[in-house]
Amino acid sequence: MYAKVDPDFSVYCHCDDCRRSTGAPVLASIGFWKKDTKWDFTDSLARFVAGTATRLFCSQCGSPIGQEHESASERIFINTGFMDDPASFPPNAHTFAGAQLPWLNLADDLMRHESTILIKL
Repeated sequence: MYAKVDPDFSVYCHCDDCRRSTGAPVLASIGFWKKDTKWDFTDSLARFVAGTATRLFCSQCGSPIGQEHESASERIFINTGFMDDPASFPPNAHTFAGAQLPWLNLADDLMRHESTILIKL
């Protein structure tokens, strides 16, 4: 995938769905407007629909790529770890902060939200 613009937000998500889909205690993801993105490897892009979320992954290696949500149908959310340069996209907030695992210690001063929120970078 490539984008014509930089992402417009970057968050940590602590929801159970994101944890289960990545196998990690938290998901870092960045958001793009779909109109600004284009897939350059559609032959290996696979989708799995679960409720109102569609998980995107590589059908050749199984890597989780990102997600699409009915509640934000004009956007695409890409897992930060999937990016070529993940260090360039530090999260600027936490979503579903109440679901954060008690043993996960993220010592930062980022805003913490109890639901999804689209935050501009």
